[in-house]
Amino acid sequence: MGERLEKYGAVAYTASAMAKLLEGSRDEVICLSHLSAADYQAVAVLLRHPNINLSGLITMENGTTEIELAYVDAHERRSRQLNVMPPLTLTEIGLLSGCAAVLLMPLNETDIPLACVQKLRRSSETVIFLDAHGLVTGLSESGERFKKPWVNAGEWFKCLDILKMNDHEACWVAGHPMKEYEEFAQFAAGVIEAGPETCWITFGDQSSLLAWRRDDHIQWAGVPVVTDIGPVMDTTGCGDASSAGFVHAYIKGYRNPIRSVILGNTMGSLKATFEETDAFPSRPEISGVIGDHYREYLHTLLDDFLSRSRVIVHEIKGGHDVESLMFRSDGGHGPGADHARDRGRQGPAN
Repeated sequence: MGERLEKYGAVAYTASAMAKLLEGSRDEVICLSHLSAADYQAVAVLLRHPNINLSGLITMENGTTEIELAYVDAHERRSRQLNVMPPLTLTEIGLLSGCAAVLLMPLNETDIPLACVQKLRRSSETVIFLDAHGLVTGLSESGERFKKPWVNAGEWFKCLDILKMNDHEACWVAGHPMKEYEEFAQFAAGVIEAGPETCWITFGDQSSLLAWRRDDHIQWAGVPVVTDIGPVMDTTGCGDASSAGFVHAYIKGYRNPIRSVILGNTMGSLKATFEETDAFPSRPEISGVIGDHYREYLHTLLDDFLSRSRVIVHEIKGGHDVESLMFRSDGGHGPGADHARDRGRQGPAN
């Protein structure tokens, strides 16, 4: 509506959401990112919190990623990148080796080199969570951001425990358009067979799809989102906040994937209700939102578990040709891949 806002975001949303969930504990969030010296003080003030460790904020010339977003409506944005963060180094990624979980949030494919993730996998037992957004995002010469193939996805999959993407990004990783919920479930099962324990696909204001490995079986479920807790003020950072919620519940809740998505969906929906980076409510309020919105779902889930009726949790049976589910490593496209960029914004209903 003609407004122009300038603010720090990206990892700030995730760190702020995680810090709110960690309040009262001795746990820390370590922010590993490059920054320009001119931006350091403002970011340090923004992230000032007893549970946030700023030792990983490394200053260097032209270090801060800068992205310009033009809002088309409450959900759609056009983006142009004005500056690209220098890539993390092998030494820097080593700062995270002692963490219980590492949440990777590259905005571009150059931000976090694959070699860094491979080192982390070899040297640590940490749970590695990746938001795939930056790996399927390219930059034109003018800085316009666009969707692109993730040409070495298979090598990344071998290093990951949890992979998150939205429905549009999933089509680019798959190499072909998908419309039906079951198509996404089959695709997610193929991803899991390639390495990760859990694959989480979001559909905006519709139910998330979750697939995970349990023993020798791959299961999937739809998890509803919270849509009626207030007017949508700003969707920027919703995905980042939801990732923080997922990781917190996953580590603290015995790696229960459905519980993790519930907290993730809740944190993402809460972020949409305010424009600030760090205005998340207290943990009791967050728990209250979950109780209000997920009580019936959790009761049904318990009945589903006890009766094995598979109303919510379904099992994927049969093998999957993983190579057919991804862009080829040579940059070519799988069958129908050219149509992925033309998909509408509306995700499938559950």
